Amino acid sequence: MTLALILTGPPGAGKSSVLEALTTLLEIDGVEFSALESEQLGWGSPWLSAEQWLPQLAAVMALQRQETTDELCRVVEAVGADRSLVVLLVAAPEVVAARIDSREPDLWPGKANLIEHARSLAVSMPQDLAGVDAQVRTEGRAAVDVAAELRDVLGAALRPRG
Repeated sequence: MTLALILTGPPGAGKSSVLEALTTLLEIDGVEFSALESEQLGWGSPWLSAEQWLPQLAAVMALQRQETTDELCRVVEAVGADRSLVVLLVAAPEVVAARIDSREPDLWPGKANLIEHARSLAVSMPQDLAGVDAQVRTEGRAAVDVAAELRDVLGAALRPRG
């Protein structure tokens, strides 16, 4: 059985940091996995639309598996795992804004817009995003601690039910 963990959340919620920490923990545990930051598929100026990057994601995931309604559902579909677990990483608007402010260069013209967009998503995503199995807060926590929690959630999801 293949299990996909799909991390989502606003910019600055900790997705990249948590994913990096989680892959380290899984490797230490000897768990086979594939990891991909789907945002890299749309990166550019302007960013590619979901219609443009989702077919790329489906192709990459098919290769990683050795197999020939909305954006989140299409991501789950593109991943094509036997079971998917969607986790929303959550942080307060001021936290995501501060994280973006510290990581992005001041010279980048899109910085202010990204900060405001992230603030808005930090409020709307936990309330409005359907199809989420769990929400995990990241503020005030080290990425490795959040990753350890996710590793435990993955382990529980893989155990036989009943």
